[in-house]
Amino acid sequence: LGISPVFSTATKTDTVTEWGLAGIRTIRNLTTLPLVAIGGIGPGNAAAVLEAGADCLAVVSAICGAEDPAAAAKHLKSFL
Repeated sequence: LGISPVFSTATKTDTVTEWGLAGIRTIRNLTTLPLVAIGGIGPGNAAAVLEAGADCLAVVSAICGAEDPAAAAKHLKSFL
């Protein structure tokens, strides 16, 4: 299941509100299906998103907006 957006992001402008970490925890308690967290996720909050119950992360800005996208992707992968 995709949870979007977890945090506010310029790439998700048609949403009403963010789920936040509490939203991920709530959804995790309601299902055993894999959860994909999307929106506003980067190196500063990736670990917290996974700890809240997401199984994986979908990121765009944290990689595409980085000076070195390959290094950014490798760094984010280290949280998994």
